[in-house]
Amino acid sequence: MHRRSLFCLILFYIGCMSACLSSAHAEKQTTQKTPSAPIRVSTVIGGHIHPALCRAANGDLLAVYNENGGGGKELLISRSTDGGLHWSTSKPIPTIKDCSIYPGSLTTLKNGEIVLHWSCYRVEGDRRWRVPQFCTSKDHGITWSPVTEIPLVDLTNYTCLRHPILELDADRWVCPFYDRTVIYHRKTNSVYPFGDGRNHGMVPLVQTADGIFISGAPQASSPVPVGKPGQMVYGLRSTDQGKSWQALNNLPYFGVAGYDLTVLKNGTLVLTSILYGVGRDDEWAFELTLSHDQGKTWDKTNSVIIFNPGRPVKGRGWPRTVQIDAQTLGTLFFDLDPKQDGGPGVFFVRTPLAAFQPSLKD
Repeated sequence: MHRRSLFCLILFYIGCMSACLSSAHAEKQTTQKTPSAPIRVSTVIGGHIHPALCRAANGDLLAVYNENGGGGKELLISRSTDGGLHWSTSKPIPTIKDCSIYPGSLTTLKNGEIVLHWSCYRVEGDRRWRVPQFCTSKDHGITWSPVTEIPLVDLTNYTCLRHPILELDADRWVCPFYDRTVIYHRKTNSVYPFGDGRNHGMVPLVQTADGIFISGAPQASSPVPVGKPGQMVYGLRSTDQGKSWQALNNLPYFGVAGYDLTVLKNGTLVLTSILYGVGRDDEWAFELTLSHDQGKTWDKTNSVIIFNPGRPVKGRGWPRTVQIDAQTLGTLFFDLDPKQDGGPGVFFVRTPLAAFQPSLKD
């Protein structure tokens, strides 16, 4: 009996220790208040890597990018099933053929379908233009539909987008191309103007839970490709489906790589912006800032820098952010610095919402 009692006591002690360790691990996970170190998704070569990111309906994270940009022949996809901690070996998306690719964006629709956009470079003599295309996946990015070409006329070398589409309903998608902002009607495969017809440029367009549209447009109407700045608005806001817009006057400088906007499930907006060098157009760091009032103000006091290598980010980075779960954000970007450990690559940073103060409620 004494031996059996001792054995039971040992088992009880082991059980208690395991419970304590599990509790401590869980507490560490929930109280983590700093962004993770950059996690390498893949090694790349150079050029327009321009990664896109989405969270699939099953919780997987998908990253799509060029390995060697400037007209790469394939888009590669990598998957994470554990919130961005580990990523699968990248594979080409097989339906894209006969295309010199400029990368686009990933969007998860309300029904769980995923839309992948890109543009194909075209050259004929002195004329250069890009053709916007997309394909979709109904199985969380495992297989993809045949390619669909968006039926635009007067294509230019700036008919391209780098941000997710804005889903108005099952058939209507707002596409913020660089040279025009239009609605694509999927059922009829047709295109018509969005809202008041202005060009927002190649910027993020999002809709809050209350139906308010937020545009990342730095100007009231975007010139193409560049030109003398017009009326500066530093963001736009619409409460009538884009028929009229009010200047936000609170978004930061919009450089070559721009910035990203993300709507969280609790209604909070996330601005993913780039910190530039003083007097030079170099990207030095990436920062996340929250808005709790649908973009009217931004909590800059509690912004979180998620990547700061202490040198310019080579290739401009093009950071993209999604919500991983109720406690965590994830940001994808690239850095072509050859001197960093492992060389040029695509990277992912996990940022706990606890990093922002005051802390958010789920």
